[in-house]
Amino acid sequence: MAPVSARQAGVEDLRPFAGHRVTAIDVVGVEKTREFVIRREIRVAVGAPLDPAVVEGDIVRLINLSLFADVRVSAREEEGGVRLEYRLKEMPAAIPYPAVSYTEENGFSVGVGMAAGNLAGRDITLSGRALFGGTSNYRLALNWPWITGNHVSFRFDAAHVERPDELRGFHEDSDEFTPWAGTYFAGDRGRLQVGASYFRMRSDVGGITLSQGNEDHLHRLGVSVGWDTRDSWNLPHRGWLNEVQVFRTGGFLGGDGDFWTVNADVRRFQPQGERRTLVVASLLTLQSGEAFVDVPAYMRYHLGGANTIRGYSVGGAHVSGKNQYLGTVELRHTVAPPHRVDILKWSFRFGLEVAAIGDVGYAWDTADQFALRRFRGGIGAGLRLLTPGSGMARFDVAWSREDGFHFHLGVGSKMARQRQRLR
Repeated sequence: MAPVSARQAGVEDLRPFAGHRVTAIDVVGVEKTREFVIRREIRVAVGAPLDPAVVEGDIVRLINLSLFADVRVSAREEEGGVRLEYRLKEMPAAIPYPAVSYTEENGFSVGVGMAAGNLAGRDITLSGRALFGGTSNYRLALNWPWITGNHVSFRFDAAHVERPDELRGFHEDSDEFTPWAGTYFAGDRGRLQVGASYFRMRSDVGGITLSQGNEDHLHRLGVSVGWDTRDSWNLPHRGWLNEVQVFRTGGFLGGDGDFWTVNADVRRFQPQGERRTLVVASLLTLQSGEAFVDVPAYMRYHLGGANTIRGYSVGGAHVSGKNQYLGTVELRHTVAPPHRVDILKWSFRFGLEVAAIGDVGYAWDTADQFALRRFRGGIGAGLRLLTPGSGMARFDVAWSREDGFHFHLGVGSKMARQRQRLR
């Protein structure tokens, strides 16, 4: 069964034409996007029999581009078969916006941002923002998801962060530069990426960095292999999203630190009805070396909060370590599938979900600290505002036996954010 968003795009109206020969495919409503960017996502072929299921896939892929507020497909009979029309409504190619960020550790930060989501009409995203308040945060990101070949891609992220690290008791001053190159394999399902990273951390107190000068320089190389069978990126209802990522820090690369990091990220989306989806996710992060000797203090994980175990404040689970395991279960119900919303002269896509949630997790440094009785867990419920750009805004209320009730606010998928160092 196709995602709700695809079924709403007029696909049901194509059923009477199933099996008719496709005589032509028209693309209309596009002003900025290069036509080849659109047509390479369309797998209905001129001269082939019309299969509405193939059209459903086309719609999902076009929506996944995050370029269009609306995608509609219609058909009309003509001599020799049926003519298809893909009618698209573009979202703004570039727009300034008031930027807001929130973490439970540092609270709100506000500032300005600019996002250019369709540079040169080629689905290239360039975004930047400057935030002040709980943190001073400057970020620049470039993403070109399909340059040539089988989705050969390039992504570059740069960030400068200044903030009080309440969990570890120091003031962070850090810079990070991370380029990634990738491609698909096994058709559309496999993902392969290689990347490098330079990370500089400066502390205002001793005992945080590995170096005696209170400033670390971490040099990293990484590779990741993934498997993605989701039926939609913005509203997954069925399929898997799995990834194993391996990073080498220091050692033969030079700089500070000397350890390996392995992330094993497994997510399953299982239909529970037309608008309900059960999401079961698991993240295991393992790091070699000795904490505070090979692995710096700021690379250890403190659990609790919106991106780890809900029902606890940040660090409130009172478990920390260089390794972590997090398990998440969410039963999501789509109240309003992502659909076109017009604001002044611009068009966007928004939707709404509600969810019942459950989390479990633990962190540890050494094998003798690992024990099931020391795991923590929380349950609750929440709202999901499905948005362009970040994907979703999360509003959760959760409870744990040890820490009681907590309200959690998060941006982006919890399963994606829980891999990040910042809480």
